[in-house]
Amino acid sequence: MAKTFECRHGGIVCRAKIRGESEDEVVQKAAAHAKEKHGVDLLQARTLARYAVSLVRDE
Repeated sequence: MAKTFECRHGGIVCRAKIRGESEDEVVQKAAAHAKEKHGVDLLQARTLARYAVSLVRDE
């Protein structure tokens, strides 16, 4: 089952919807998006990384 991540679920005003086949793939794509579009390095902050993982949903 595909997985998704949306910034708006974390309270960020952003319309991005990231999709992938696995949680790991989605988290990697979300981390790249967060760094590029929002200036946040999810991989440097464990709390933010855990929070991002908690926002991954089944599609």
